[in-house]
Amino acid sequence: MKHFTTTAMTTLFAGVFATTLSAEQMWDLPLAWPAENYISVEAAHFGEEVAKVTNGEVKITTHPGGSLGFKGPEMFAAARDGLVPITDMLLQQQVGDEPLLGLQSLPFLMTSYEEQVAFQEFYRPLLEELFAENNQKLLYTIPWPQQQVWTKKEINSFEDFAGIKVRSSDPSATEIFAAAGMTPVQLPWGEVIPSLATGAIEGVGTSSPSAVDGSFWEFLTHGYPTRHTWNLNATSVNLDAWNALTPESQASIEALAKEMEPGFWQAAQDADAAKMQQLAENGMTLGDLSDEIRAELRSRAEPIRTAALDKMGERAKAVVEAFANR
Repeated sequence: MKHFTTTAMTTLFAGVFATTLSAEQMWDLPLAWPAENYISVEAAHFGEEVAKVTNGEVKITTHPGGSLGFKGPEMFAAARDGLVPITDMLLQQQVGDEPLLGLQSLPFLMTSYEEQVAFQEFYRPLLEELFAENNQKLLYTIPWPQQQVWTKKEINSFEDFAGIKVRSSDPSATEIFAAAGMTPVQLPWGEVIPSLATGAIEGVGTSSPSAVDGSFWEFLTHGYPTRHTWNLNATSVNLDAWNALTPESQASIEALAKEMEPGFWQAAQDADAAKMQQLAENGMTLGDLSDEIRAELRSRAEPIRTAALDKMGERAKAVVEAFANR
């Protein structure tokens, strides 16, 4: 029987490890959004660039429209548990697995896109910690445009919200809509259009790109920018998949994500402008809310935000305090 020396064994295993690291990695990336949605488009663009900067070591194939079978609220756990190597997720839909991912979407925590941008300085370090604690590497974030309520009726007073059966995407929005007198129904995106078609809901809380994705003009007539929350998506990699890459590829992907992220944020703004125009061209009435209606919405949301922040604990409070005192 042949015996290996310690040096020989070390050399052998080092060679095997290097071969494993340098092997081609095929990453399937599930997305809840249609292929035409700007988030799906940017994810595909990122995948193309990853293949270039890693010299083909990493190849990302996007699967939009929920085609891999994962629903929106399942994405965080899917990457954490290694069911997929990489994924895109709407953060506030993941609060069942990690409550702090709902921090940015707390009602009226921010009032403008500019404030959402400023918030990232304080929130991003916490996000990176949370993903690392859950076996993931955060690559980049991409925001959604201003949130709106799309309805079958005109809203001229706060009382006009009463009784509207409206889709909400997460617990925070559910509480806001209930406080406004609406009847919220929390649904993942894949169930929205069938629910509109059957009359199970008669309104939807979402942004303009999703309104176009769903051809809302076929079901609804009016849109109102409530800006009750500012929503954020993130793309993360399972740490086992990440650690299987060479250090060179890891560094290249990190640098690429940092370089491309500002463009992803601009894409959200560009998409909002283009989609609002498309909605108008298809006959939807794009209204606004009076200062009185907005003030009432904020007033009713304040105790919801305070209670949620208390429940999230000190790490969340530290971020909000730093943002407020910036």
